[in-house]
Amino acid sequence: MVALLRLLFAALLVGLFITGIFYFIANVLSSIAFNPTSRAWKELLAKLRGRLNNRDKLRTKGMPDLLIACDAETLTHLSLKPKMLKKAGWRDPIFEGFFSTIYQEPVMVFAGQKSGKTSVVVAKTSDKEFVFRQKGKETEIWKDDQPFAVLVDGVLLSSGKQSQLLAKLETDPELRQWPVLLGQSEGATITNGQRAVSPIPRAVTLLRNLSPEEEQTLLVLAVVQGLK
Repeated sequence: MVALLRLLFAALLVGLFITGIFYFIANVLSSIAFNPTSRAWKELLAKLRGRLNNRDKLRTKGMPDLLIACDAETLTHLSLKPKMLKKAGWRDPIFEGFFSTIYQEPVMVFAGQKSGKTSVVVAKTSDKEFVFRQKGKETEIWKDDQPFAVLVDGVLLSSGKQSQLLAKLETDPELRQWPVLLGQSEGATITNGQRAVSPIPRAVTLLRNLSPEEEQTLLVLAVVQGLK
């Protein structure tokens, strides 16, 4: 009996050791692939873009053909919850989906991959492309292949040495609507997904007329919240 217990304990240690090795290798590989300065990063983006450009395959999964233009009216109807076309799996770690309006009109299609606490998502509207790299509480955002902004704890700062405050999101878990500061005043609210009443909740509510830049900023914030 003692010998059997020792054997089981040894097998458990070996199993834990092997699992640790695989976990270490996976972390190393993901840190390389998710590093924006690496060649693997470019290959990952190319793979994700390839998924989005394969319209025939997306169509077979339920993706409509055309994306509607994303303007102020679209923002007021944007649904907070994306529709998933494909979940990540062991053989194929890429997930795919799209954001639509509450009237089921497709606005943005996306494909992404996650490893540990880091995820990368490529998202396309009818005329723009965004890349979201989320690591812990920080999300880096690129627009049309150029650094756009960094989101940390609800504060969205423009990229670059002289970064400027683009928006601030007050994420109070007790509130159903989170205020969004755009410039010097509140420009909109974003729905708290944890307290949404409707099964297809609106993502945003506009409080005033927004500039095109503010609309773009609000879209980015809404998408980050929807992808969580």
